Amino acid sequence: MSTAFIYTGTYKVRDGRFEDARQKLAEHTEFIEANEPRLVAFHVFTDEAAGTVSIVQVHRDPESMEFHMKLVAEHIKAALNDYLGETVSTHVYGGAGAPIVDTIRQYDPDTNVVTEHLAGFTRTTAA
Repeated sequence: MSTAFIYTGTYKVRDGRFEDARQKLAEHTEFIEANEPRLVAFHVFTDEAAGTVSIVQVHRDPESMEFHMKLVAEHIKAALNDYLGETVSTHVYGGAGAPIVDTIRQYDPDTNVVTEHLAGFTRTTAA
């Protein structure tokens, strides 16, 4: 049984494009919520003082991330050519041997990959 696949990425926002980034990432999040029922969590955080946005994704398994990457490939390409600049950091947790890890490394060869899942749980209905 596959374990959860967690992705975090932090990106610089191009000068003068922070409001565009906020709007486009909010719209992108709505699209993802409507089209990816297997995605457990998707969050975008902004740090305007640092000029960055961070994206946190929790997938049920690596296959969910593969579906996500196929679904949003054009958005990612457009974002990187438009309002997002350099990658600050990328982290992947889980996905030992999954092809999606290689796909992510095509975007950021310095991706930190932690593949061994020691323990944990996902609570979808917290008290």
